[in-house]
Amino acid sequence: MIARVAIAIALSFMAGFVDALGFMHLGGYFVSFMSGNSTQMAAALPDGVAGALLPAGIIGLFVLGVMLGTVLEQRFSSALGMLILAGLLGIASALSAMKLDDAAILVTPLVMGAMNMVLRSGQGGMAVTYMTGNLVKLGQMIVAAFQGGGSWAWLPYLLLWLGMVAGVFCGVIAYGEIGLVALWLPTIGLIGLALLRTIPSLR
Repeated sequence: MIARVAIAIALSFMAGFVDALGFMHLGGYFVSFMSGNSTQMAAALPDGVAGALLPAGIIGLFVLGVMLGTVLEQRFSSALGMLILAGLLGIASALSAMKLDDAAILVTPLVMGAMNMVLRSGQGGMAVTYMTGNLVKLGQMIVAAFQGGGSWAWLPYLLLWLGMVAGVFCGVIAYGEIGLVALWLPTIGLIGLALLRTIPSLR
């Protein structure tokens, strides 16, 4: 259980890293936080449809990613699913290296949506990009601990949030140094985690 939670935290770090790259490149839009994009889409509508197209497009790609992740979860192991996501991020990194940043960024919400589904099995229901839900669970588990429930059941949710925050911090720094080419870092991370998931005790 501890090893599986550690993998989920590592994935949360990578999700935060990728989200930071998207946020910096898109000037304030997210590639994994769809509540924020929905708010920005609706807020832009009074000024015309044009301003709402970008957040709406990102939301659509995220939903397609969830659909892709659902199919991958149903048909393949989580390790293979991670390798497929790593391949997609690798393509995005290659596109950025070819100065096609706008094409590269379109891949990231697809991956973020799929990541929640591909890795759902064996992760105890903890979402790796949906931090609002994890913070809700954190609050619930803290109350439960005070009421005689599991004393440390809240800790994984706190660590998931901290992992995401650390990933965002590192992603902002990486974007300032090398831009979207930094997507190769979570690509390698996903490959490493996929290899770990082939170990029976970590499945």
